[in-house]
This record gives sequence, structure tokens and C-alpha cells, in this order.
Amino acid sequence: MGKKIVTFGEILLRLTPPSHLRLTQATAFDIYYGCAEANVAASLAKFGLPVKFITAVPPNELGESSISMLRSFGVEPIPFIQGKRLGIYYFEHGASERPGKVVYDREDSSFSTLRKGMIDWETLFKDADWFHWSGITPSLSLELAELCEEALEVASKMGLTISADLNYRPTLWKYGKEAYEIMPRLVQHCHLLLGGADNSEQVLGIPTQAEDAEDQVFAAWMKQFPKLKTIVSTHRMHANASSNGVGASLWNGQQLLQSRQYNISHIIDRIGAGDAFMAGIIYGIIAWPDDHQTALEFAVAATCLKHSISGDINLATVNEIKALMSGHGGGRVSR
Repeated sequence: MGKKIVTFGEILLRLTPPSHLRLTQATAFDIYYGCAEANVAASLAKFGLPVKFITAVPPNELGESSISMLRSFGVEPIPFIQGKRLGIYYFEHGASERPGKVVYDREDSSFSTLRKGMIDWETLFKDADWFHWSGITPSLSLELAELCEEALEVASKMGLTISADLNYRPTLWKYGKEAYEIMPRLVQHCHLLLGGADNSEQVLGIPTQAEDAEDQVFAAWMKQFPKLKTIVSTHRMHANASSNGVGASLWNGQQLLQSRQYNISHIIDRIGAGDAFMAGIIYGIIAWPDDHQTALEFAVAATCLKHSISGDINLATVNEIKALMSGHGGGRVSR
């Protein structure tokens, strides 16, 4: 599997109070680096695929540390060194019926200074087969939405497979545009899309009815965006901050496949679970191009294991994920 994958997005510094303390109680923080596209890149590199990650970081120790972290996973970072600060987010772990909470501090970050025309996409894509992006980037500013569109136009012209996670975050869309005004012209380039039917109208501008089945919604997406070949969606059941069930579905234009469901108790960290799934489905489609059910099962097992791992990035290996797929869960010690 020699396909080179390029991902593009903002890497952030994450600060989390230890021991499930609330942010208002915090006197110290656990430090991690991550965020959507960086998490996907690190997982894919850990799975053994060659990955580039394009971002921007400041010329200081935090920028250097974030890039060193990516290299430690085997990612080839392509950092634009500019601006004055690394974006930050604070994450408060939830517990039981108290939900987790994210507070962003990313305005005027180095990544926010990127503009259309700054990046030579053709050069960066010349040895790549796949490009991955997420809805986080175009949510940050109109300029970054335009830059993302520029990347997608070049990737399309060069024949790359393109994937995206809609990653709808209402609190990030603050610059006067709604997601449905921006996202459709970006999604039109995609072949693989991760998203939920409940975001159809908000993100893609495609209205749905409450009684519409998931396959009906996804069929409407494929009609609107003819390049789409595969749509995946994750599902949480009986969820609170400490435990929930997870499963997923995959629509390939003909049938809606359903994954096995996992019941997860004692969640360690759910941040990055969607990114673990995204990396898993990309890997799965590359590894089993003619077996969508196996690809889906790999992705769901990956997201299940991520809930047991602190930080943004899934540290599970391919063999560990395959073992869980085969029914070898956490009931015994591996010796």
C-alpha cells in the first residue's frame, strides 16, 4: 500500500485539566497536540501509510514541538513558518451526565494567516494519490475557505482521491457565512465523505424530513454531488460522557451497510474518535477496495479503541484493531 496521502489543516495545542477537573478548578494542564486533519495523518502514518500534513506554525518552541510530535508518528510535516502564535483549545473532560466542554483560543493563529496563492499545491500533490480535508478549515474564515477550495480544484485536476469529514462545529462559523453557503462547493470535489444525516440542511443545504431514512438522505447527497462514491456516518447510542455504544454505516450508492456495535464503558478520552474513524475508513478502503464491510468494521474498531487512549491521536496499531475486529477485546491481558 504505497499510496501517499496529503492532509491539510490547523494543528492546535490542547490543554486539559487532569483528573476530570473542571476548567474553573484547573491549576495545571495536561498538554497534547492535535486536531482533526493532524489526527488523521498521525493515525494513517501509524498504520504504515506515507502521509504529508500541510499546516502553518509560528517560529517558536511550540511550533517546533508540534512538528516534532508529528514526525514522531512518521508523518512528513510541511509547515509554513509564519505568524506569531499556535492556536490553542482547552478541553474539559465530562463525566457521567456532565458533558465535556471545548473552549477555543485560535484567533490570529499562524494558520489563520494562510491565504490563497501561498501554497504550491501542484508540487505538494505531485507524488500523492489522496487528499484529505475537513470542514473545520473553511469554518475559520472566508480566506481559509478560499484556500481550501484552491487545494481541492488542483487535487481534482490532478486526479487525486479526495475525502472529507464534514466536522460541523457551529461555534466556529463566525465570519458571516453559514456552512451551507460554503461547504457544497467544496464537497462537490469529494469521493468519500464522513457526515451525519442530521447535518444535511445545515452543512450541505439539502433539506430532509424527520422520517427520511439514512439511505434516502445519502442518496440525495450523491445526486447533488455526483463524484461521491462512498458516504460513512458514525452513531453513538445510549451515550453519556463516561460510556456509550458506537457503530457506523456506509452507503455505497446501492446498499447501506451497518457495522458491529461496541459498548464502551469507562471512556478515557473521546476527543479524536471521529478522526480515528476517518483514518480507519481511508485505510480500510485502500486495504480492502472491494470489501466495504471489512473497511467499515476496521474503522469502527479503530474509533472504539481510541476512546481508551488519552490525547487527540489514536495510538492503536493495525494488528490491535484487527484483533478487536476478530473478537479479541479487552477481557484478558495480552502476554
